[in-house]
Amino acid sequence: MSEIEQLLYAEAAHDLEMENQGTPASISEMQRRLPEGYKAAREFVMAWAAGIPLLALSIRQAQRISEMIHSEDEGLSSIQKVLNMQPVNALTLTHLIRLERKNTAKNSADSRHNKPGGSREKQEKMRAKWADGNFDSRDRCAEEECGELDMSFSAARKALRNTPDPPSRC
Repeated sequence: MSEIEQLLYAEAAHDLEMENQGTPASISEMQRRLPEGYKAAREFVMAWAAGIPLLALSIRQAQRISEMIHSEDEGLSSIQKVLNMQPVNALTLTHLIRLERKNTAKNSADSRHNKPGGSREKQEKMRAKWADGNFDSRDRCAEEECGELDMSFSAARKALRNTPDPPSRC
């Protein structure tokens, strides 16, 4: 399978997944350049996905169990009832483990970024420096203040993206 074919199949699968979640897929460059190839890839992916409803069922069951585990309203008895109605197979367990690992990794990253002196606090400080109105450009603000906040210039400049101009410059 060529690299272009792989990209077409990956894009078709992503678009179908987004549509299943209720998000309309946008038209990409691949769809514009290779409309027939994309159409064929999409038909193949749809046929493949329709042939394995067990996979979709396992994913939904794993998501539901994960939500119940993390819910403060539902206890162990609720989870037990769900498991008695539809026992967990190996595929569902695999999806549940993947979900839990993903949640753990996300929570760990968030806690590192949110801790005092973490990157999110530094970004807010950089935005506050810009909002003071003492600089004529975002680049100059990032350049002069990044050392004080122990940030790289690129991180400081990224923190200032899409920020409004300070009141003194408006």
